[in-house]
Amino acid sequence: MLDKEKCYLVFRGTGTKEGLVSAAYNISNNKPSHVGICIFQDSEWIVHHVLSPRKKNITALINENIEVFLDVKKESIYNASIWLIDNLTTYEVLKLKTQLKKYKQIHLKFDLSFKSEDTTKLYCSKFVNDVLKNVNNKKFKFETFKVKLKPLHSVYLAQDSLDYYPVDLFQFTEYILLVKEWTFN
Repeated sequence: MLDKEKCYLVFRGTGTKEGLVSAAYNISNNKPSHVGICIFQDSEWIVHHVLSPRKKNITALINENIEVFLDVKKESIYNASIWLIDNLTTYEVLKLKTQLKKYKQIHLKFDLSFKSEDTTKLYCSKFVNDVLKNVNNKKFKFETFKVKLKPLHSVYLAQDSLDYYPVDLFQFTEYILLVKEWTFN
């Protein structure tokens, strides 16, 4: 189904507290709450994504097999989709893979406040934005969205508004195309 020479974005929607908050502030698709970059490496499909670590002093960058990323029971997933990052040149694919390797070399912190101007910490969609922008900042030029938070979310995030990259932001560009979508019970 997937082409080993291409790069993809993989989305999932989860019933976790973080997932429900994240999906509530998407542009128009309330299904995805998390996104990662999927490439074929070492004879398997690996998803590179940023999550809040469950243990202290662990990097927020996770590199895992696509089956693990989409494990319905483990992650409380109710929806998933794969999107092709279309029209990447051979050079851009190499640049994307190089950028992912660079992120593996550093200790990333998860941005619990989702403040997109803070370059020392990342959340999933900021990570994807930064990688794609590094690949081609003309083709992949995404803007942050500013929204007022619902009262409960405002307490949870300790702020009254967000200026962030929504998870579904990447689904509204001509260079990222839907390949397949699933819904789980």
